Amino acid sequence: MGIAPRRLWGWEPKSTTEYEYDSDGRLIRSGTTRESEFDGEQVAYLIAIQEYERMFGQHGHPMHEATSEEANPTNYEGHWRYFGEGPFTDYAEKARLDAIDAYKRQFSKDDPPNMNGLIFTVSKRPYPPT
Repeated sequence: MGIAPRRLWGWEPKSTTEYEYDSDGRLIRSGTTRESEFDGEQVAYLIAIQEYERMFGQHGHPMHEATSEEANPTNYEGHWRYFGEGPFTDYAEKARLDAIDAYKRQFSKDDPPNMNGLIFTVSKRPYPPT
């Protein structure tokens, strides 16, 4: 990211400029130092954000849910479905890819659909359906 989270919240680092003059009062050099953006707390925030982002698959669903037996279509005691199959499958991603394939099958092979800008999402639903 390159920016400390606190800058995103409105904090700005302090800048201090020091001037050096010769004996006649002419400016001969100046130097500006800026307060560091990153301290231990800011680094901890960035590490926590990285860990949080790792929890999710590219579909935006938590991987511990997307790969949970609760989502497994062969588990009739489960509480939700992503409409995927397999022994250890990311059910949300499979459902998304299946939706893309189903959409593409509506078109002829000689005239494939323009997929630019199309977004396919996945929704988690209670199981069994009510």
